[in-house]
Formats: sequence, structure tokens, C-alpha cells
Amino acid sequence: MPHSPDARSVTPLGTKLLAEHLRADAAAREASVARFISRVASVFTLSTLGLTPLIGWPRSIAVGVLCAFLALYYGWIHRLLRRGWFHPAILWVNVTLEASTGAFLYVCDILFGSAEQALTNPMAVLWSTLILLAALRSKRNLALFAGSVVAAETVLLYFLLAWPRLAEPVPLMFSPPLVVLRAAYYFTTGWMAALVAGHLTNKAEEALHAIREKDLLGKYFLHERLGVGGMAEVFRATYSPEGGFEKVVAIKRILPAYAQDEDFVTLFRREAELGSLLNHSNIVQVLDVGRFGDTYFMAMEHIEGMSLRELLKRYGALPPVVVAYLGAELGEALDYVHRRTSSDGVPLNLIHRDVNPPNILLSRIGEVKLGDFGVARAGIHVRLTQVDQVRGKRGYLAPEQARGEPVDGRADLFALGLTLHEALTGRCLFDKEDASDMVRTAPPPFLMPPSVIRPEVPPVLDAAIMDLLQWRVADRTPRGHRLREQLCELSGEFAPYPHGQRELARLVQEALARQGGRDPVRSTEFETRQERLPVQPKSEEPTAVLSGEVSRESGSLGAPREEGVRKG
Repeated sequence: MPHSPDARSVTPLGTKLLAEHLRADAAAREASVARFISRVASVFTLSTLGLTPLIGWPRSIAVGVLCAFLALYYGWIHRLLRRGWFHPAILWVNVTLEASTGAFLYVCDILFGSAEQALTNPMAVLWSTLILLAALRSKRNLALFAGSVVAAETVLLYFLLAWPRLAEPVPLMFSPPLVVLRAAYYFTTGWMAALVAGHLTNKAEEALHAIREKDLLGKYFLHERLGVGGMAEVFRATYSPEGGFEKVVAIKRILPAYAQDEDFVTLFRREAELGSLLNHSNIVQVLDVGRFGDTYFMAMEHIEGMSLRELLKRYGALPPVVVAYLGAELGEALDYVHRRTSSDGVPLNLIHRDVNPPNILLSRIGEVKLGDFGVARAGIHVRLTQVDQVRGKRGYLAPEQARGEPVDGRADLFALGLTLHEALTGRCLFDKEDASDMVRTAPPPFLMPPSVIRPEVPPVLDAAIMDLLQWRVADRTPRGHRLREQLCELSGEFAPYPHGQRELARLVQEALARQGGRDPVRSTEFETRQERLPVQPKSEEPTAVLSGEVSRESGSLGAPREEGVRKG
């Protein structure tokens, strides 16, 4: 893997990244321009009244109406833009309106004064200023357009209105050649403004290349940060090797401060190693792992969508058909994980140990992906996963896992049962107050079927979830495939296939559309705080430890978390 990409591969991506930023910032910049013009027009509306003795009531009223219109219009546009509305065409409409302001004043001078007044009015300064204002939109074509509009208005208004009203002999300064020359100056001003806008854009690209070069992980160009945890962070990135091929991925990178922590680096590499062994449609794929500079990184499949946690925050509880579909897909994923063998056929005895809503990704077309194997345990890694080390998210631990006892794949199925129960009811069974109940030898009284809260839940789905939540391991659903078989017995409106997938896709797309104008690509986050419950074996009152909190900045794959060893 090369340590630094050549300039030819950086430049297109740098240009694309800057273009993305300018597009994302267009609404904010236009809102600033609109606010400025609205305030200036408001001041001019009042000051025009003071010029009445000099310019007369008709012209004063006309100019005052123009300024009041500009103040109200741009105030309204500013309000819309601040609320999240934006359309690229508004830039062209506003530039046309601004360039035509001078033409309106020109007409007022001719109608209420004389052609000589129109040709000597200091509006030439205003026209030039408005042309330069168009360049603030960071679009060279807008500046050229503004210069062209002003030049055309200058020539047309002169020959249609001013020239017929000029008394003979026409002064040299008001003659057609010099007016055409003045129009050429306006066009040149627009052209120069376009050059300035282009120069600043090019310099921004060069500065971006220089600054971002340190963030280039070989052939991976980092975009926005999607989340940060105690010891790692996640970025949306573009995989861009030579030849023009590009692919969007998610990059999980160890924070530089922890890159020298041998225990954490070992766990990080183990997560990547386990992820690389798993190739299933319901599991987030690990594509690459490596070291760049002084840190380690992992490239993963990028999912366009959101986590189950985000979907539950949006809707509170999900339709039973969606939950049945989630259970069937995740049951199949866990069955694959638990039965996976190494390349030489040796069973891995792999256990995820962290099945919960933030680690389940849902795509906008209804795909279900299980990810984040950071605390997974395999038989080939016994050295790193001693019995007295309890890992997983508090509130989603199987009883034997919370007590620090030996666990197998049925612990993952218990966590899946808790997740599906929460998806149906909108409530976490073992919240912070009830987490200590996980170490009980008998099920707590509040462990009741989802149908107690939602009577419309079909009996087959109700029974399948309660089979997952059996307190005794021997009574629990033995395999994820068995769960899928149970749920596939549902028929009619509750059938997981195809109704469940279709309904899930609809909910995800609807939730993405409501996320305040955010790019759906930036809304696929493994989020939240990762809470660990260290417990001494057979302890009755475990102590909760918060091991890392993810700062939600936009959204994507893999909630970084503190993955240091927690001992009971």
C-alpha cells in the first residue's frame, strides 16, 4: 500500500471535496448575502425620505418602494434559507434581480428627471458593486452573467430611453461610443470578478490538498467525520486507486493518542481479522486493514441508511412485520457467525457479544446488516477473552454473560431477543435502573411478552421472541436459523418476506427525508455510548463502567468505542 498518493490522484478528489463543501455551504452563503441586502435596503428605504426635497416626491416614492421590496424579499429569502430550504435556481434569480436594480433607478431618473441625470447618476458604482457581489456565490458563471446583464441593460436603456431625450449637440460623455464603452467596462468587471472567484477557488483547492494530505490513508481520501469515541473515530471516505475507480467506504481509525497502546491495537487488529473472515449479506464487510503513519485504520462497507437505534428514536416502536423481518435476517446472520470456521475447517466458536440496536444497520432499500465485532470472541483468541472479563453493552447482556460465566452463541440470541422486544414495544427491558437484574438466577417479573404492551403482535412472533429470552440457556432458541424458520411461518400481512423488507425500506427512507435536510449518505451511523458492565463472577451487585461515548456528527458505519480490556 503506498504511503502517499500521487498528485494526479489527489487533484480530482480534492476538487470534488471542495465542490461538495461549496454546494453544502451555498445556502448559508446566500442567506448571508440576503441578510446583508435586506438590512441595507431597509436603511435606504428610510434614508430616501430625507432626499425628498432634492429629488421630489415621485422619484422618492419610486425608490422607496424599490428599497422596501428588496428589504422584504431578501428578508423572506433569508428566513427560508435559515429554515433549510434551498434551490440552486435562487442564485440566478437573485443575481438577475440585483443586476436589474440599477436599471430601475436609471428608468426613474429618466421618467422623473432627465436623460442627463440618468447618465450622470452614481449608480455606476452600485452596478459594479452588485457585479462583485455575484462573485461571492463562488460561481464564476454567476459573475459573468451579472456583468453581461448590466452591460446589456446599459446599452438597451440608453438607446431606447436616454438617446431620444438628449438635446443636441450630445456631449461626448453621453455619446453612443462612450456609452457602449461603459457597457464594455461592466462586462469586463464581471469577467474580472469571475477570474477572482476562480482564482480563490483554485487556491482553496491547493490549500485543501496541502492540509488534507495528512488525512490521506494511502488510497483512501477522508471526507467528513461521522463519529468519534473514546479511542477511535469513523470517517466517510473514498477509495480511489489509480485508473479513476472510486468507491465510498467507511474508515475506522485509531485516535493518534492510542495508536501506541499495544492492548488496544491488538484488539483493533483482531476485530479486523474476525471481520475479514465473515462474508455474509447480513454482516458489514471489512474490506481492508492497515497502518498509515502513526495510526491504524480499518476500511469497511459503507451503508446508506441508519442504525436501528436511530430508527427507534424516530418512531418509538416498529410494525410487527418489520420486527419479524429484522429477526429473520439477524437470526440468519448470527447463525452464520456462530457456525463459521477458519480456512482450514477449525470451528471459530465466534460470539458477537454486542448485539444491540446501535450495531444494526438498515439500508434505504431494506437491507439489514450486523456490524461492530470489536468485542467479539473466538476460540482462536482465548488469550484475549478470559472468563472473568464481561464485555457487551449494558442492558443487552444475557444472564450468563452478565454473571461472567462461559457463554456460547445463545448469549447473542438473548441479546437479539431484547433488541426485537425493544423494537416492538419501544422500551428497553433492562434500562439503567434494571441492569442489575441481569445477574439474577431467575427471570425478573417485568420480563413479559411484547403482546402485553401491544396486543396486535401475532402469537408466532410473540412466542419466537420469548423463546430467545428464556433465562435458562438450555431452554433458549438454540440457533439463529431456528429463529428464522419460526418467523417465516408468519403469513399474510405479518409475513417478513416480502412485506417486512418493503415496509422497513419505506420507514428508513421516510426517516432520512425528515432529518432536517441532511445528506442521507451522511445518516448511516453506528452511534451512541458504548456502556460496559464489568462483573466479578457470581457477583450480585455489578458496577457499571462507561467506556466511551460517541459524538454524533453526521452518521455512518461503526460506532467507535473504547475497546480496552475491562476486568471484573
